[in-house]
Amino acid sequence: MTTVSPSYREGGWGWAVVLAFFMLQFVFFGILKALGVLITSMKEDFGTKLWVVGSIASLHYAVQFILSPLAAALARHFSGRILILVGGTFYGVGLVVSALTHSVAILALALVVIAGIGVTFVMEITHAELAFYFREKYPLAIFIALTGSPVGIMLYGPITQVLVDTYGWRGAMLLLGGVGFHLVVGGMLIRRPPISYQAVPDHEEQLTIDSINSPGKSKEEVKPNKSKISNLWNSVFSVLCLEVFVSAEFIIVATMRMLYNIGYGGVVVYIVPNGLALGLSTREASFLTTAWGVGNLVGLVLCALALHVKWISVRSAEGIAVSVTAVGLALEPFVFPFVGQILTTFVVGSGMGCAIEGIFVMTRCLPFGDDKFVSVLGWQTFLSGVAAAIGDTVSGWLSDATGSFHATFFLYSATMAAILLCLLVDAIRISSTTESSKQRGPAVLMPSLFKRDSSTSFGRMLIQPNTNEAQ
Repeated sequence: MTTVSPSYREGGWGWAVVLAFFMLQFVFFGILKALGVLITSMKEDFGTKLWVVGSIASLHYAVQFILSPLAAALARHFSGRILILVGGTFYGVGLVVSALTHSVAILALALVVIAGIGVTFVMEITHAELAFYFREKYPLAIFIALTGSPVGIMLYGPITQVLVDTYGWRGAMLLLGGVGFHLVVGGMLIRRPPISYQAVPDHEEQLTIDSINSPGKSKEEVKPNKSKISNLWNSVFSVLCLEVFVSAEFIIVATMRMLYNIGYGGVVVYIVPNGLALGLSTREASFLTTAWGVGNLVGLVLCALALHVKWISVRSAEGIAVSVTAVGLALEPFVFPFVGQILTTFVVGSGMGCAIEGIFVMTRCLPFGDDKFVSVLGWQTFLSGVAAAIGDTVSGWLSDATGSFHATFFLYSATMAAILLCLLVDAIRISSTTESSKQRGPAVLMPSLFKRDSSTSFGRMLIQPNTNEAQ
């Protein structure tokens, strides 16, 4: 293995990358919340129906899921920093144009195409850059970054309302566009370290992580494929990093995130209408989102602390989190008092905060090189977006068909509980690992998080120079 400089220390400039990702989470999810505040005013100004503006806002959020694999593919062949800078610029421009236009079509173009594509080239690429700096401290790093989302959601709502009352929705949107340009500032913080963690290859197999050779074969034994169709398929396979789909670990973790996103989308959409249906006033129901945001932040803190000080393995923490969340979601439509609703929503938010922390930590330790982490995140994001869209459609149909939110929240509870089945399948997979893999198993770098969970060992290796990467 390449000799590692003794002066190397995990983190370093990586904490500036964490700040950039925190800024992205804070700005994007805060502005997403702000759009919810602006929708009514936008509908009245454009003289259209509420569902039209609502659909534009939804597509603005959804486009990042659809295009994430494409953004990941580009990030593996071009400078991630440059893509983030371009994406941040597009995002700010899209918001500013939406504030100035008087056409619904241009509004859709600005928010969905320009701003939507912009955030696509920022979100997962920034997240993936953390992989080049963190492994042992990744739970702490991702916790700090993810807190930007609940903090932004809690702050942007009331601030946006003040801006609307003072400047109107167009003035408020223009100011939000100015804030959106701060993603460019975050992009300026991105740079690659000289050394990063890479999976240690099995010395019994003559290959490395990114080897083009077949396992157990020498270069002479591997013959080039002469078929043009086969070569084209191999190129597509490599560019889109479709190899992640032959990994059982990736399939399990991706399924967990898909199930989580179904529940997450439901809480965001239906938690306030459910409170109103239970007899809460409009003012009381508005506090439910705050309770969820505070709970989400608490869950992130507790999970990050437990993993960082090595109290519990990541899979155990995930199991506890989804169990608590499933119970809380099942109780949501039956708790009538305001205080009870606040407490239940807080518990659900805490469980979901802990659950997403665990999913991201498990994603970080999938058996792929750091350069492929962006593709892992891209495909996960795409699949979870598809799952959320289907889940929101089915849950909305259940609500209309039954006339209540009981079946809807039972669906969300069931999807969170299904994550326990994924953990069970993963435990069976781990227990059936070959003895040689188990000898490499208790990973040197994160023994507290994985204990008997991982069959892949990691070491620090020099990153190959990237002539495309702007330093």
